[in-house]
Amino acid sequence: MAEGLVLLVIGMVTVFGFLQLMVSIMNLSAKFFIKLEERRPAPQPAAAPAVQLDLAPIAIAIAAAKNRTR
Repeated sequence: MAEGLVLLVIGMVTVFGFLQLMVSIMNLSAKFFIKLEERRPAPQPAAAPAVQLDLAPIAIAIAAAKNRTR
């Protein structure tokens, strides 16, 4: 009975210690990434596409295929 209690205590202390370590590492990494994000330059807005696509032939092909399947 005493050995079981010793194993229980050792196991629970080990799990508690590991969880404390994991939470501490996660908090430190969160602080690190917040500071890293502040140093990052702001994203530039996307430029308009230089090429305008003519979608009329695609629309005609879709309409023809749809008409053929009726």
